[in-house]
Amino acid sequence: MTTVEAAPRATSTPVPAGRGRWRLLAYQRQFSTALPIIICELTHARSRRLDLAWNTPAQLSFTVDGHDPEAALLLELATDVVAYRWDEPFGGDRPMFRGLIDHSEDQISEQSATVNFTCHDYFGLLGRRTVTQSTPWVITGSDQDSIVYSLLQLAAGSATSGTGTSFMPGSFLPLQWYVCNPDGSGRNVSGVLRDRTYAPGTVIGTAIDQLAKVQGGFDYDVKPQGPSYQYDLLRIFYPQQGVARSDLTFVFGANVANLTRTVSSADYANYVREIGNKASADPNAPQLFSERWNTDANNVTVNPVGLFQTVNNASDVSIQATLDQRAAGDLAWSGLLTPTYTLGLRPNAYTYGNPNMGDTVPLYVVEGRLNVNTSVRVLGISYAVGDDGQEDVTLTVGRPPVTLAKILSAGQRDIDALARR
Repeated sequence: MTTVEAAPRATSTPVPAGRGRWRLLAYQRQFSTALPIIICELTHARSRRLDLAWNTPAQLSFTVDGHDPEAALLLELATDVVAYRWDEPFGGDRPMFRGLIDHSEDQISEQSATVNFTCHDYFGLLGRRTVTQSTPWVITGSDQDSIVYSLLQLAAGSATSGTGTSFMPGSFLPLQWYVCNPDGSGRNVSGVLRDRTYAPGTVIGTAIDQLAKVQGGFDYDVKPQGPSYQYDLLRIFYPQQGVARSDLTFVFGANVANLTRTVSSADYANYVREIGNKASADPNAPQLFSERWNTDANNVTVNPVGLFQTVNNASDVSIQATLDQRAAGDLAWSGLLTPTYTLGLRPNAYTYGNPNMGDTVPLYVVEGRLNVNTSVRVLGISYAVGDDGQEDVTLTVGRPPVTLAKILSAGQRDIDALARR
């Protein structure tokens, strides 16, 4: 079952008296298409924060007093939490997040006991599902949307062991495949055909992410639908998520209260080399590789930045065309030295959908050494909800920042790929 975004009402409806803009509700984790069962509303949750990021599982964190009866009802890996945000034009709650409690931390002293909970949406669990068949899974001339569908069915449906033992209902994940245009409206499949070979042990979440990042790929996210629906939507945006907005402008000193601008060469490269699996035990056999570069690598009279190289390991890729697509996709992303802006918005400057993830919006900053008049893409939205119900919204625009977690996970993916050769 899918849903269509409800249109705003003619008149705005304020947040009802006696409650805050945000609500957190806990539900029993579901292992079938039956509607989830509510456990309780987390009325005493503090330090609530929701982080949404481009092509990344969403994360919700909050704190509960360890002595509170609500804390005893929350079970790691067995409890879902849904975050709702009241939307005045809509006149009701919008589901902003649904995810599984997958991390907790009890902090106990002689004076207090608190529990910090962290949840991730269900795309995060695709990082814990693998291809289990005993032989490589070969896909030839299939639409990239259809490949995602097949990967999702393998991960979220009737998953089996390598010897055929079924893990249903334990393998059930409440995710439904949905292909959409940049604005979120439905579409037909992309028409982009791919050849792929997935070795046993391939991590399904990683496979979807890598397929998204090749030349001509796609963007993705998980759209929560709330407990009235059996599934959340794994949305596949083609050619990308978000649209150019002319109805929104972000201006420092007006709707932007503070900002941070970061320019880092850590994720910049004007030469990319992808190394694949040469399928030979002979150390003298030629390396299977693909390389791409742009003119900045050796055009010092026009753009004097010089050569910045990066090498990516794709040890489980043995198809030259796949390596070529990955190299072109990586260069398209890393070949521009793009600043990262973190924009702290003024109260009430943000409304639901304004902006959406991936939207391109104008940005004006005239302060200090900066004289910025540009358009930037929204690649992160964070909601920090104060204990008194106030809301602070922060946008990440331009380029997502490089984090330690991304660096460490990239190394682990290289090791996993090497093991699957």
